[in-house]
This record gives sequence, C-alpha cells and structure tokens, in this order.
Amino acid sequence: MYTEEYEKRGFPIKNFLAKLILVVVFALLLVWLLPKYLSPVVKTDTRTTCTGSTCNTAGIKALTSQIFAENMERMKDAAISYYTDERLPQEVGQSKKMTLADMIGEKIIVPLIDKNNKAVDVDKSYVQITKANDEYILKVNLKDSETEDYILVHLGCYTYCDSYICEKRPSSTVGTKSAVSSTVPIKGAISDGTYHAPTIYVPVVTPTETKACMYDSYSGKFYDAYGNSTSKLNYLKSCLKPVCKKVSGYYFDKNGNNVSYSEYKKSCSQNHITDKYICEKVNGYYYDKNGNKVSYEEYKKSCGVKPEETKYICKIVNGNYYDSEGNKVSKVDYIKNCKKPICEKISGYYFGLDGDVVSEAQFDKECGTPTPTPTPEPEYLYEYSKTTGAEFSAWTKWSDWTKTNCATQSINCSDSDITCLKKLQLYKRKEQIGTYQNTYSKTREEVVQTGSYTQKSCSNYNYVEINKTLYVTTKTYTQVNTITRTTASTVGSWKYNGRGSYANPPRDSGTTHYEFVGADYSYCNDTCTSLPNYYYDSYTYSAGMEKVNTTTTPGSVTLDTSESKYTNTSYEARCGGYVTKTIPIYGTVKVTEKATRTEPLYGDVCYQSTKTRSIIDEGSTKYKWSTYNDTSLLNNGWVYTGKKKQK
Repeated sequence: MYTEEYEKRGFPIKNFLAKLILVVVFALLLVWLLPKYLSPVVKTDTRTTCTGSTCNTAGIKALTSQIFAENMERMKDAAISYYTDERLPQEVGQSKKMTLADMIGEKIIVPLIDKNNKAVDVDKSYVQITKANDEYILKVNLKDSETEDYILVHLGCYTYCDSYICEKRPSSTVGTKSAVSSTVPIKGAISDGTYHAPTIYVPVVTPTETKACMYDSYSGKFYDAYGNSTSKLNYLKSCLKPVCKKVSGYYFDKNGNNVSYSEYKKSCSQNHITDKYICEKVNGYYYDKNGNKVSYEEYKKSCGVKPEETKYICKIVNGNYYDSEGNKVSKVDYIKNCKKPICEKISGYYFGLDGDVVSEAQFDKECGTPTPTPTPEPEYLYEYSKTTGAEFSAWTKWSDWTKTNCATQSINCSDSDITCLKKLQLYKRKEQIGTYQNTYSKTREEVVQTGSYTQKSCSNYNYVEINKTLYVTTKTYTQVNTITRTTASTVGSWKYNGRGSYANPPRDSGTTHYEFVGADYSYCNDTCTSLPNYYYDSYTYSAGMEKVNTTTTPGSVTLDTSESKYTNTSYEARCGGYVTKTIPIYGTVKVTEKATRTEPLYGDVCYQSTKTRSIIDEGSTKYKWSTYNDTSLLNNGWVYTGKKKQK
C-alpha cells in the first residue's frame, strides 16, 4: 500500500524544480518585453512628431547652439567690463587681445563648459578689441570641442551708456550714427631688429544726420534718445537719466522723477544728494554728466549736446545790467552783485561795511573818508561782417599725409565763412623715433673671500672659514677665486656642472658657486616688461669638507679595514704635526648683475592733411558794430573783422 501511494504522489523535488524554471523564464521574458512597451518616448521638440523610438533632434541642436551662444555672450560681457578707459587701445588701428586663459587669470570670467561637458579651448578662444576712427570693434572668438566661430561687436561712448563704453544699439532705437566704411589698419612690425611703420590709412567717414540726445542751438529744440523733438525736461530724463541730482535747475529724486527741492532732499539720502552742475555751462565753464569741470570737447563727448546760448555775466549790454547769474537787474543790484563794493561811492551810491547801499551820513560813520571812485574799464564795440552771394570753387581732395609739428592746430571752419579757404586735419600715432640703451639688473647673494688670518694648524689638512664657521677640507678651497665667466670647466676641486637660464638669481653657498655669464632676452618682446632671464655657470665643491671647532682638530676618520694590524674599533685622525697656516675667510655678500641692450625708443609723430578752395565771386559784404560774442549775429553768418572801437 505504501508503494502504490508513493508512486501516485510522485517525487516532490522534481515538481519544485520544474516550477522554479518556469518562473525564471517568465521573469526574463518580462525584463525583455516590458521596456519596449513601458519606456516613455522623450520628444526634444514639441513641434515635431516621434515615429516609434525615433524623434526629431532639432530641440537638441537648438539647446547646443544656445550653450555656444551663452558662452560667447559671457566672454563678450566680461571683455566689455574689463576694457575701461585706461585699458583701451589709444591709437586708430591699435589692438589689444586676451585669450580665455588670460581672462580666467584676471578673474573676470570662470572656465566655460561646452555642450559635451568639455572645457572650452582657453588658448584658441579669445577677445580682441581694435580702435577705429570713432568707436571700437570687439571680436569675440569661441572654440569648443566641435565648433569655432566669432562675432564682431561695435562699442563706443554713446549717450545711453551706463559706463565709459557700451555696445552700440540698433539705429532704430537710438538714431542714425556715422557709418564707417573701411578696414582697420594693421600695426607696424619689427623684423631683423628694425621697426617697419604701417601704411598710413585714413578711415573714410560718411556723415549722416543724427539728432538723438542733442540740443540744436539753431532751432532751440531738444531731442530725446529716439531722435524725437521733446521738452528740455524730457530730454534730461531720456538722455541723462539723472538720479538724486540737480540738472539745469531741475531736481530729480531716487527714481529719476522731477520733484521739488524738499522732495529731492527727502527722497535722496544725505550721501547721495548733489547740487553739482550736470551737463551745464555756468559762468563760462562746462560741466560733464558727473559734475566735473571739463573742456568743451569733453563736455560734448560726455553729454552729447551743444551748450545753450551764452548768457551775459556781470556785463552791461545795450544799456542793460546783468548779474553773476545772467539775470537782468537794476544798476544798484548789478554793482552789489558784481562789484561787491565795501566803503565805496560808485555812480552816486554809498556802500557801507556790509556792501549795502546806505546814506551819506551812515557811510561817513562806518567808513570815514570815502574811497575814491575807481576809473571804470573802457567798453568796446566789435566790427562784424557778412558776405552774401559769394561763390567758391569746389574743395580740393585731401592732400597726402605729411609729417608736421605736434603743436600744429587743426582748421575746421564753416563753409559759409567767407574767410574759410583752407581746412587742416591732424593724425597722431606712436612711431619709433630712435634707440636707447636699457640696463636690466638683478641682485643675488655670492660667496667671496673677504680676508684671511694665520693660525697654528694640522699639517695634513686645509682649513677655511665661511660665514664665521670653520671647516676642514682635503683640498685647497681658495681656487674659487680663479673661476671667471669664461672658464666653463672644472677648476681644481670645483666641478663644473654646466650652464643654465634662471628666472630668479641663484644663491651661492659654501659648496656651490654660480658665475654670471649674460642675459637671456628670449622671453622679451621689443622691451622687457619684466626682467630677462640670466645665464649662470654652476660649480660644486667636490672635495671633502667637514665642520670643526679649531684648526688643531683634523676631523673624523674612516676606518681602513685593510690595516689588519689594528684591533681596536676607533681611531683618531693624525695631524701630522702642527704648522702655521693662512686660513682664508669667505663671506656672503650681495652683488648686482647687470645686462644692457639697445632697444627702440617710441614717441608721438604727427601728420597733417589739407584741402583748399578759392573765391570765384566775392559777392557783397555788409558791416555791423556790436558787443563781443553777439550770438544773434554769429549764428546768422556774421564773422569778426578784427576791428574794435571804444563805446
């Protein structure tokens, strides 16, 4: 019965193994099949359709292009922030270049990573800025693991810049600028030690009308940053963007809004309040956008506007009196404001100790005897002339550039001026004007003999004192004095090690000596901005040397095992008797190694170019007498004749 039941039940282990194999096979099928049906298909561009497992890669390409553009933008922004006024090239055609490695070294940018997570090439990626006629051209070149390309950026000091220079905006937003048509001239070169000057090139500028951010003194109109006619207040807000400043009599708060003086003080902290003159002409002086007193040319460059009409300051014009602010006042106020008299009688008025008009009795009480009335300075009238109907020949072409004295003044007169028959323009650049001897020097420590003395000493040994320390030697040490820069070989106990170039001067010691040979200029260009490397011959003292206390002490002894007759394990050196010897004294001194070479000398060289015209028909000329600087005449074509007469 047991056997039959056993046969019916079967062997349980076999059933278990069969089931386990089925489970494993089923699991493997799931691992193989499920990813095909469950893995999500990632679309890189939502505007495209993926077919099966294949997708349009335009999104990836756009992403990689964006990474390249962002890296280039970072280099451009870092370069613009770095090239401040003192770092910009000064002459037309001059360039300055920085590799990405230089920029990282200057701490103005961090290393860049491309789309493949690889570092951008720091040597072939660079920025280069070149000075053109009235702007700068910035080239930004970027090379990563797959792509190399560049952009050109126009930079300049425009009215909308927040710093010294900024990127030029499109003409649609800031008005039309002058268009420059030419290539940038290359710099000179040095070949075989001779400087070759570059070909002189004059950039051709095609002027076009621009009224962006300017004041037209002829029409009395102001123009905003877009070239639209506007009010003076809107012009200031659009072009100068003043914050916590007083400009042309207007006060602006911390948000750039025009407010009253009390609101101005309330809005701006004490540290930011300024009552400077900003882009104004006051008392004959010009002030730039930072409130600094500057020349007329610097004023125009900083503010981008023409000055307002000149006021009469402390003058009597056509019987009218003007005070120090250019306001028309009474005769008394004119005297008080401009003359500031104290204890004086002027034009029938008495002025007391405070400069106020007082009675004659009060004047005698305060001042005593009246001060004599000063003789007034004579006033003059000036002759003006205006020629109408005059005809001129056409201007000649600009002449070739010729050298001229740098004190020469340019001539840029108006075409409507009858006396304007010649114009002169100047061009200045750096050129080699000669050579000079430039000396480079380095200081180092050298061991030299400074003296000697006689001393009772062991006859079997030599002694030398170096920096107040006594040494016993097996060979003569003093032969170091016979080594010169032309030796270049082993001398006595001094072994010659060869010649090398050193950026920093090597130092001598008791067992090493360096002999100066010459300078290495291979690390310099036209001039060495840092010291050149120096060549030295190296020597080593190869004989035995040991520190001792006295000259009667020979030093330690090495056991000679060949002398088997000795059975003890230590010996004393044998002096061989005592004799009087001369002990040389050596010490460390500082010496200066000098090297001289002929280098080019550069200086400013000026060139001039002229053009002329002639009068074909002189037309008719009218003459008028008026006060000095009568702008109503000057602005309408009248010119000075050079004659004047007293009123």
